[in-house]
Amino acid sequence: MSAETLLDIFVPPEDMFGYGAALVAMTGAEDFLEEAVQRFTGLRPRQRAELGNVFVHLMLDGHASSSRLQVFPPGRIPGLHEFQPRATNPGSLLHAKVALLAFARNRMGVPVHLRLAVMTANFTYTSARQQLELVWTVDVPLEGTAPAEDRADVAAAAAFIETLLARRFHRDEQQLPSRARKLTARLDTLLATAASLAPVNCKPRFIHSLDRALYAQIQEGFRGALDSKKNLLLCGSGFYEEPSGTVRKPTVFARLENLGVFTDSVQRIALVEPGESGAVATWAREGKTEGWQIVRPMDALGFNRRLHAKFVFAAYHRDGIVSNGCLYLGSGNLSRRGILTHGEMPMGNVETGVVFAVDERFDREALERSLFYPDKGRPIDKHEWSVGRVGDKPEDLPLLEAPPILSAMIDPAPSRQLRLLWREDASDSASITWTGRHWFDVRRDDDVLLESTENPTALHVRAGGDREWVVPVVDAAGRVGWQPPRFDTYADALAALLDFPIRPAEATDDRDGAEGAEEDGGGAQGARTGKTMEQAKRYALHAAAELVEEVAALQAALPKSMLDDWLDHLDRMFRASFPEDLIATWRTHRINVFVHLREPELRSPHLTDKQRARYFEVLDGAAHALGLR
Repeated sequence: MSAETLLDIFVPPEDMFGYGAALVAMTGAEDFLEEAVQRFTGLRPRQRAELGNVFVHLMLDGHASSSRLQVFPPGRIPGLHEFQPRATNPGSLLHAKVALLAFARNRMGVPVHLRLAVMTANFTYTSARQQLELVWTVDVPLEGTAPAEDRADVAAAAAFIETLLARRFHRDEQQLPSRARKLTARLDTLLATAASLAPVNCKPRFIHSLDRALYAQIQEGFRGALDSKKNLLLCGSGFYEEPSGTVRKPTVFARLENLGVFTDSVQRIALVEPGESGAVATWAREGKTEGWQIVRPMDALGFNRRLHAKFVFAAYHRDGIVSNGCLYLGSGNLSRRGILTHGEMPMGNVETGVVFAVDERFDREALERSLFYPDKGRPIDKHEWSVGRVGDKPEDLPLLEAPPILSAMIDPAPSRQLRLLWREDASDSASITWTGRHWFDVRRDDDVLLESTENPTALHVRAGGDREWVVPVVDAAGRVGWQPPRFDTYADALAALLDFPIRPAEATDDRDGAEGAEEDGGGAQGARTGKTMEQAKRYALHAAAELVEEVAALQAALPKSMLDDWLDHLDRMFRASFPEDLIATWRTHRINVFVHLREPELRSPHLTDKQRARYFEVLDGAAHALGLR
């Protein structure tokens, strides 16, 4: 699997957009996650920041790691929110690797297509570029009849994520009724949609070790799928268990021999990286591997990537043809921690995987390409064997500590204030600040009033002396870290309003327009100097008429599929900073441009009842915000 293959997981089906995603892994790196979110949304960081929507929800292991020393703060990867981990046993590791994604016909629409990916890789370029990995995906269109097995897998993955969230993470808005949850709205919809697909009497291929070790589930899957004896057992793992005090067959190898019913002449093969082979090193160095062939994995592309994939494959092999197979792949290494422990054990791992029948017949060459098995590989010399490190246990870094305040919401009524969402088990006091405010102390039940001009986009939280965090602020519309766009001239504001639909990522750049906007603004402000009140009134009337005419023409021409996106775009752009002198003139002469746009002949003829209500809400909100009511 290449970097492109791993990133392909996030690419929407044709004519669709990324709606929402839940990602679970041991670790993730900022550069890879940014690329993944960009492919999923089709938008660059600046574009996502301007939208303010959270598209991707991330759950990583609670230990600090070499690629991540803290939870990603809001805005670091626009459109992504990482959940704060709960305190857990330091010896327990979240090692699962899974992605559940939803796609829609438009950015603000509803899911019409789901995708589940079960991986052996973390969300890092190390996994994507330097390691041999495997990924299994299933796509489930909601418009039509998807196979029961596919629906069962998607529903099982959603149930796993729900339980994982409840046990291992703080859900910022869990204390709120579902209709009031803004930060996790897309995640809630994704999980509910996936759960609704569960068929009756169909066992999923997806497995996890929240409560039960993987081995028994893999064994059940193999014995259910293998209807005859097999003579080939091929296993691979990124890491193996730690050595004991004696030289003997690793425990997991003995357990793997009982996965299915094998012939007396079974060929057992284990792919092992000799430099990081754990207990296999002390065993294989003696040259007495008791019915197992220990083989160096092969990179079919010749890139010398290291094996990190974890899999078990059983099949029947005859005359160079492999058939009637069954495969496990997943996050669980072939070690005691990987497949013999579960998440409720003090030193247990949470893993995910999938077990499925491989009905296709293929030759040994295909086996080499797909499962890294070299038919004629270079022998492993005794001096190459090394225990190395074990990769399925916590790193020697501390657990991350969650802040006492997880996020904040801007409540517009009855008085404009910041609602703080406290961690349920935290102390009742902390200090907070945001841009434009000095640090001040708050308690759990305090009301934090906002001035009319204050729009905090992120909240800095301090507790216990020098401990400090940055947490997201969600506005009344559900946007995170968002401020209204700022324009120096009416022409710039109108151009941005009419720049719809949003251009894809490859068609723009985060620096586009920044310098030109400053230059245009200075010139326009100078040109307005010395204008008479009558000229200002005529200009304001002309601007109002132009705004109504241009908006009406554009929205009348939009197809039905774009209307949800258009309403969201209108709401953001109508809250933009139009030149204050123009707004003041509109107020003085009671020119409410928004009331005219309510007229049937000026609005879209395709609005549903729900969309029409939303459209009127946007117009009324804009008029109120600009003081035109």
